[in-house]
Amino acid sequence: MSRTSLKTAGRLAGLLLMVVAALGPWFADTHPATQETCSPPLVWVGEGYCACLVSLAAALGQAANLGESAPLLLVLCLPAVLPFVSTLLLLFGKERRGVWAVHLAACGLAGAYALIWFAGVWYIHRVIWLWGAGLCVVVAVATLVGEVVAARGNEREAEGAFQAPR
Repeated sequence: MSRTSLKTAGRLAGLLLMVVAALGPWFADTHPATQETCSPPLVWVGEGYCACLVSLAAALGQAANLGESAPLLLVLCLPAVLPFVSTLLLLFGKERRGVWAVHLAACGLAGAYALIWFAGVWYIHRVIWLWGAGLCVVVAVATLVGEVVAARGNEREAEGAFQAPR
């Protein structure tokens, strides 16, 4: 299997996992309630509050239906959507160094953003696990590591091709 097809397979796998992460919970919308009225899919967080777990996909869908408030919600979701766009550019466009650098920046930004949501909500409400945001962190880190390892392999391969035979 060639290095190019391995990179493509890795990028497709990362894209698929990012879609799965987008379908998982990212945000927690808490509201006052009693424990008796808080039934699944809502999560009892204690101290008189119940939470509705909202996925990234649902938040984007809600932004499409909001009208004037949509830009704020879209900006809130933008860092998590950037790796989708950059991966599609790498898969369907020419692989250029600038596009690759933007892809790395997008993955790093999405990973940091998802980590803030994951850790921040967990710190406030220890009973809530936003696994969608957590999966995004893992996929972003794996993508960054995979891209850097692949780039180093390409550099070594190019150096070996230009060495004179002994």
